[in-house]
Amino acid sequence: MPSTFWADAPTPVLATEQFPRILAGVIAAEPHDRSVLRIFGIPESAGSDATHKPSPRPQIALKLYERLIEAVLASGVVYSLRTVRVADDFYIEYLPAQRCLWLKYQQILGSRLLIQMTEEQAALFEKTARQLRAPEPDKDADSEAEIDTSSLQGEMALLRAKGQRIELPARRLQHYARIKALILAAGGVYSRNGFQFGAAIDVKEVLTRLRGGEKPNPKKARQAFFTPEDLAAETVAWAAEYLGDLAGKRMLEPSAGEGALAEPARAAGAKVLTVENHGPSAQILRNKGFEVVERDFLSLSLADIGLFDVVIANPPFTKDQDIAHVIHMWRFLRPGGVLVSLTSPGWRTGRTKAQRNFRAFVDNIGAEVEALPAGTFKAAGTNVSVLRLRAVKPVEGAPSGRRAGRKG
Repeated sequence: MPSTFWADAPTPVLATEQFPRILAGVIAAEPHDRSVLRIFGIPESAGSDATHKPSPRPQIALKLYERLIEAVLASGVVYSLRTVRVADDFYIEYLPAQRCLWLKYQQILGSRLLIQMTEEQAALFEKTARQLRAPEPDKDADSEAEIDTSSLQGEMALLRAKGQRIELPARRLQHYARIKALILAAGGVYSRNGFQFGAAIDVKEVLTRLRGGEKPNPKKARQAFFTPEDLAAETVAWAAEYLGDLAGKRMLEPSAGEGALAEPARAAGAKVLTVENHGPSAQILRNKGFEVVERDFLSLSLADIGLFDVVIANPPFTKDQDIAHVIHMWRFLRPGGVLVSLTSPGWRTGRTKAQRNFRAFVDNIGAEVEALPAGTFKAAGTNVSVLRLRAVKPVEGAPSGRRAGRKG
């Protein structure tokens, strides 16, 4: 192809430095998997016998990840990439001579230059694709012998995803301490010769991202820092101080995660309803016997779930989500009911309109606010500072004040 074509070539969606992320997403796809993008144009290895195939070879594809999706959408493509059947709309073509990947439409004319690779990157891309096409060796030792294990990423290649576990190899790992720290941060828990992950985590995706040099932290990504057990019990007891007893009281935990606050409330006799829009977490709540509304809490109305005697929550903190949650929780509280919520301290000194309005809201409802000790959430994987607020919804005609409605 003439060099003038490349002089006028469009700017790639991804910079060359992002190649490791692309390489980590290259997989051998199942024929029926429409959630990945097929890659065409990968040349055969020199001397390969294309006429002799003992078994069908897998299709090489690219597994999408969020930053890639965002970058491509920002380039102005027609269709969305956030669909389980994205392969119906797009595919990827590899041009060896130009060392580039193009994202192309399935149904209409058009394309985007995805990434321009260096010679070394293109060679590694082709080698990886050919290895994925080849049948797996009978013994792990055969494949391990070809891996450069002198680096962290080389040793990452020896790990295996099996079910909800990442299995360690039989050999001693020079970078084990670092590998362990990365896997623990990704949500793993050490269990004999490997690491166990919860049902809500895609272990193969975690391992793929680790091999690509990422530092996945699923809890941080969705703000899933669940309330530590001791704090949860203390927080539920703090709410009960106003009601005297939770037995028979209708209690709501919005954005409930896995029910850290719902469990001690149920143990105290409350009739608990949980709201959780993350499917795997919602299923965990069901398995624990909770009634679950699998929706975004902020989308619910009184007609959906009614009023409650007590609302106790640990909402997500980023982008003032805690502010929006607390204001929305107040709407579901019956007169004389108690609201207790953990929040970020940001609203106390923040200058945004939402933060200023929330300060006025907290003052207007007569909420008590206390700062929790530093490191309260360390066991949950974060050192974020946390406030806890408590308020009673006034009963019409009752005396106003912070402790209106308190029993006992």
